[in-house]
Amino acid sequence: MTPEALAAHQAADELDPKGVTAGPIPVPSDVSQDDLGVKGEVARLAALDPLDYDRARESAAKELGVRVATLDNEVKQRRPASKPDQRQEGVTVEIDDPEPWAEPVSIGHLLDDLVEMIRRYVRTSDDALVAVALWVLHCHAHDCFGISPILGVTSPVPGCGKTTLLTLLGALCPRPLTASNITAAALFRSVERWKPTLLVDEADTFLKNSDELRGVINSGHHRGSAFVIRTTGDDHEPRRFGTWAPKAVALIGKLPDTLSSRSIHVEMRRLEPDDSVEELRADKLQHLEPLQRQGWRWAQDNAQALHDADPVVPLRMRDADNWRPLLAIAEVAGGEWLARAQRAAETLSASEDDQPRGIQLLADIKGVFERLETDRLTSAGLVAQLTSMEERPWTEWRDGKPLTKRQMANLLKPFGIQPRTVRIADETAKGYALGSFDDAFRRYLTVRSVTPSQPLQTGALEAI
Repeated sequence: MTPEALAAHQAADELDPKGVTAGPIPVPSDVSQDDLGVKGEVARLAALDPLDYDRARESAAKELGVRVATLDNEVKQRRPASKPDQRQEGVTVEIDDPEPWAEPVSIGHLLDDLVEMIRRYVRTSDDALVAVALWVLHCHAHDCFGISPILGVTSPVPGCGKTTLLTLLGALCPRPLTASNITAAALFRSVERWKPTLLVDEADTFLKNSDELRGVINSGHHRGSAFVIRTTGDDHEPRRFGTWAPKAVALIGKLPDTLSSRSIHVEMRRLEPDDSVEELRADKLQHLEPLQRQGWRWAQDNAQALHDADPVVPLRMRDADNWRPLLAIAEVAGGEWLARAQRAAETLSASEDDQPRGIQLLADIKGVFERLETDRLTSAGLVAQLTSMEERPWTEWRDGKPLTKRQMANLLKPFGIQPRTVRIADETAKGYALGSFDDAFRRYLTVRSVTPSQPLQTGALEAI
């Protein structure tokens, strides 16, 4: 294209479709007029902003002797990749370690301060306050332990202070990452990238319907297996992602069974009419920073002592696993803190409401047999007894309807218990003999304590 033709072409491009002058359209500096051919013209057009190109595309296509669609495609290929719209791609997350406190920290005083600070803003039991304070320091000293108990924060209804407690934890724990919804992939990628304290609110709206998300959260309980494997990239290369991070989950209702067994459970309640707490403003949290910094400094100074701690845990099996890191912190704290922590562990782990439904069913069935002083019951008779028990889940088991014989059989099947033909007086029907439950009762219905274990008594069962 000659300089004269180029000038005429630019003059035509300066007119919009209605013939109104739109101003000069620049030639890219790296394209000379001497070698400006078809490729140079396409490069010039690709350098225009979208509005200028839209005005020029039809006349340029006519000049080049190509269809407009062909020119559009060539221009698109030569344009640099556009940057993503930050408004659609979310906000970049930056998480930093706290600044350590300038001086050595007294752990006893710090725990006292944490308890009183939390008490100012939420209402829960004294044992729960002790558990939360110890859990905060567990987050600071997380890599000193082999088990990472979830902090399960529940309430029966909204408005009980769960979000307030998570806001407090976000200001007291190190490297907080708060979310009101998260996917399984986002969770393990977040943990792999930032090693945060993950604080998940509103979990009742999405957690119970996501087996994968629950599985990823569960995987972070034991340090030796805190990984998931996923394929990445075009070649689907298997990669390992870590899930080892402290996590708190807040929801209305009951924790899913697999999470409950890996959790320290804190139950929130609404305030009584004559009770009050201070309002916690999310934009006014500066007064909590000293406690966060003190926790970070104390954990750094006492890492070896926490590694070496071997506290007496008044619980068994997974309950003992969950509480051992918190009791180790209490042991290092000394004074009355170990006794307070052990009492909290026993109290908060004693609620049968936190047990998996199958174990609750075993406990209630044992109570029915003992109360009726019989060694066999029909399926119909046993279900009738269970569904008459107030304050138990069997009265509204599914969609507001009571437990059925089939549903009961499905709950008992994992324990190796199946209905068989039983004879009661002149009646023969499907049912259960007391002896069929002996193994399950012995294995699952003992008091969860390292103190001498005794079978649960009838009175306690009836009160569950």
